[in-house]
Amino acid sequence: MAKSVQSSQVSSKRRWSWWKVLLALALVAGAVYAAVARPWEPDIESVKVERLALRAYSQVLAANGRVVPREEVSVRSSVSGLATAVPVREGDSVAAGDALVQLDPAQPNAVVAQARAALEAGIVRQTQAQATVERAKALGENAPRAALEDAQLALAGAMNEVARLTAALEQAQSQLAQYTIRAPIDAVVLERAIDRGQLVDPQSVLFRVADLTELLVETDVDELYSSRIRSGLAALLKPVGDTVAKHGRVVFAAQTVDPATGGRTVRIAFDEAVDLPVGLTVNANIIVSSMEQALTVPRSAIVTEGADSHVLVLENSIAALRAIEFSDWPSERVIVIAGLVEGEAVILDPTAVEAGQQVTAE
Repeated sequence: MAKSVQSSQVSSKRRWSWWKVLLALALVAGAVYAAVARPWEPDIESVKVERLALRAYSQVLAANGRVVPREEVSVRSSVSGLATAVPVREGDSVAAGDALVQLDPAQPNAVVAQARAALEAGIVRQTQAQATVERAKALGENAPRAALEDAQLALAGAMNEVARLTAALEQAQSQLAQYTIRAPIDAVVLERAIDRGQLVDPQSVLFRVADLTELLVETDVDELYSSRIRSGLAALLKPVGDTVAKHGRVVFAAQTVDPATGGRTVRIAFDEAVDLPVGLTVNANIIVSSMEQALTVPRSAIVTEGADSHVLVLENSIAALRAIEFSDWPSERVIVIAGLVEGEAVILDPTAVEAGQQVTAE
């Protein structure tokens, strides 16, 4: 009996010893957690920052354009008629004056023949009138004065008629020439919309021809930035499918803005000759200005509310709100005009923290 009581006491002491050990371990763990986690202190958010520095910067305006020839002409007919010959095809090179389409000339040929016959008859009458005047003059005193005057009047009338008939013939010949439609410039045929046997009218475009000796890139610049564009600005041009940009220069900026689109037409020439299809898309980066030293920030770091803009900067481990002014430009980075100085740390994601919150830089 005594041994049973003694054994029970020993077992009880052992249980109390284990409890003491567990309690001690819990106290130690709590102390370590408190020392490391410091739960009574606020959470400190880790943020990405950028340390501002002066660096070279270029303001670039990006736009999509298309390859265009320096000169392109839509060829129409000035008369109606049946196309009897179309000697050129798309892709053919033509010289100014080459025939593109021949219309049936039967009707204008008849008009020319009639005008030529009338002129020839008029010339005969003029010759006869001239002979009559010469005879009257040869008779001298023996011829009535009235006869000479009548002969001279008849000659003047015949001469006027010949002049009229000459003009009529020239007009008929000019009309006949219009039945042969010719190339207006040295060019390449881009598009042909007529075949032999078709009826031609003055409203229809028969050909598109273009001078491809110099290719340009044509684009529209939004009116918000159009006042910064001028001839002579450098540009980088990357045709679709190319991996390396080509150098170019602005050669034309329209003096007006299209009220329908709000765009200003700009044309850019390649510095070196290129062989590209007309209409190909080209990514154009126009270099509006370049600075050796500028303070810039990512646009994504700026918060704009109404007319005011600000960023969050890291000051003594606090996210501090800082009002700024910047040059608004359609690019990933913008130039700071006021509010920031070199060396300050700007928080890159202003939505991740709030002003006044404790933060640390990653």
